[in-house]
Amino acid sequence: MKKVTTGAIAMVGVALALFAGAPARGGASGAAYLGPKMCMACHRASNAAAVEGWQASAHARAFWKIDEADDTHKVVADFAKSAPFSKDQVAWVVGAGNRRQAFLDKDFKLLPGEWVVKSSSWQPRDAVDAKKDCLGCHTSGYDPAKGAWVAEGVTCEMCHGPGSTHAGSSDKLGTIVRVQQLAPDRRAMVCGRCHSQGKSKDGQCTFAAGFTPGDDLDQSLDFTKDVPKGAMNAQYNEMRFGGGKHLAAGTVCTTCHDPHGTGGAAMALRQPAPQLCLSDQCHGGGKLKVPPHSEATIKAVSCVMCHMPNDSHAFLTPHT
Repeated sequence: MKKVTTGAIAMVGVALALFAGAPARGGASGAAYLGPKMCMACHRASNAAAVEGWQASAHARAFWKIDEADDTHKVVADFAKSAPFSKDQVAWVVGAGNRRQAFLDKDFKLLPGEWVVKSSSWQPRDAVDAKKDCLGCHTSGYDPAKGAWVAEGVTCEMCHGPGSTHAGSSDKLGTIVRVQQLAPDRRAMVCGRCHSQGKSKDGQCTFAAGFTPGDDLDQSLDFTKDVPKGAMNAQYNEMRFGGGKHLAAGTVCTTCHDPHGTGGAAMALRQPAPQLCLSDQCHGGGKLKVPPHSEATIKAVSCVMCHMPNDSHAFLTPHT
């Protein structure tokens, strides 16, 4: 990883001057999006583990141009295996390829198929307009009116808010959203802006247009309450409307997941399950009441097999 140079620091100063008079792009305080390079110019030194974890994460590789493939941005789909379109039609890639990978053409239309890693097969997808369906969550600083974005992928500012005021202020802690200090419901909404299904208030997009971290997501998104089982990116819907008790108990997305991916566990979990479920802060410490299981059962069966089948985040109770 390259070290921060005096030139990079100077570049930050130039960027701040350019953005000083720019219109706000989603920041409640009038802040503008700077992009991840500006964030990393400082945070490579002060938050090295978070920066390195994010760079290797699926968030960082959520959207990229086909001709920019490298060791971290890879096409995992097998186009020789009954693909519903040719690789020559692909201009953009949606997804890191850990679980699924979809593709856009040069006009930002979703091509009619996605690659499913687990089954090593193609699955049909509707050929929707990605400018209204995908880009609001797979890019940062997206402006649906212009169909333009500041950065590709889910970057720092998607969770911490636009950073120009933060970068140019001596009050570093007071000018950026510190997600872990939000109330639990608002903390969950930061993730829920994308890990959900619904429509923008004007009905034009399937993402929360205009949402800034810390806001009330209900003011930006009308949620689909009856989400089909196995639906993609519906974790927030399931947790909020599926009858689970975790949210009410203050246990939300970031309780279990580290968005920076510093723990190294699958799915960016802070610990692998069932250790995470049985930690002293949760079921192991009696924070949430659960029916007793024998020690043999706990050792033999992971909690998620029964309580999170098919990755459900409604946290089911099969015994009821």
